[in-house]
Amino acid sequence: MSVVTEPPPVKPFAAGVAGETGAIVEGLMAVNRVLGEEPDILSPEFPVVETADYEKEMGPHLRKVYASWPSLVSPENLVDIKLQTMKWEQQKQNAPGGRRRANLDPGYIFSGGLVLSTAKFRGHRLPLGKGIWGELTLNFHQGQFMSFPWTYLDYQRPDIQVWLMMMRQNYMAALKNKR
Repeated sequence: MSVVTEPPPVKPFAAGVAGETGAIVEGLMAVNRVLGEEPDILSPEFPVVETADYEKEMGPHLRKVYASWPSLVSPENLVDIKLQTMKWEQQKQNAPGGRRRANLDPGYIFSGGLVLSTAKFRGHRLPLGKGIWGELTLNFHQGQFMSFPWTYLDYQRPDIQVWLMMMRQNYMAALKNKR
């Protein structure tokens, strides 16, 4: 017989995409307000070269930053974090013509990989509540991140995975100290 247990806490994570550094910073500051702290790990800006999906809305020459926060939280918090970032995108970051200036993708890192949140359903995503879906974007197996057919191409890049690995190592150390 199964026994219900609480999941271990997770490390909050977010990626911000924009054409302007200032818009990325503002977006990450919105996540700071939700979490009540600043990031412990912040990647450099990486050029978005894998997709042109956001260019129509945000313009060319987009950049992306990956960040994590130090305090571990319940994985259930992801729903509220995503809803708050969506609210920020809709209310405070409209560019001329009602377009977003930045896109925020919150998620979390845990021992098994990296989970992203979204408001868009796809067959491989699971409902988390309040219209938010969770996607296991990267699986951690045999000492490395492994992708899936649906994993965004930037999350498969070795130069970005270096930063994600640093975040996971920080998470594992924090989890060990919590015990």
